[in-house]
Amino acid sequence: MKILALLATLVCMQTTPDTSLEKEVNHYLDRWNAAMVAADTVALAEMMDEAIVLRHLSGATQTRGQWLADVEAGKMKYHQVEKSDVRIRQEKDGSVTVHFTSVVTATIYGSGGTWTLHPTIRLVRRNGQWMRTE
Repeated sequence: MKILALLATLVCMQTTPDTSLEKEVNHYLDRWNAAMVAADTVALAEMMDEAIVLRHLSGATQTRGQWLADVEAGKMKYHQVEKSDVRIRQEKDGSVTVHFTSVVTATIYGSGGTWTLHPTIRLVRRNGQWMRTE
């Protein structure tokens, strides 16, 4: 019985993310969502790599600069963004892969709607801050 309890503890230790890492990633996601709703392109730019290419629900891709320009111009207006079901995996290279559900209410190029998305993003730590690289 003690062996089963020990095995269960070890399994939980291996699959449960570090609490501080979980808090940091959730804080990053909350800041990202708030910046999207506020159309704060300065904050968004600081939170993602210059070389990132963003893929939209339609399959279209945009560079960081293209997306930020569309957000700033009001072509992509985010009204509400809610996250849930956040799953974090620490990679051997120190980066973090994050899978989550995001419910986004937005007006994109004039069409409004609410979409449930299931993105996977990758974060790396640079100068003490998390940065989205994909």
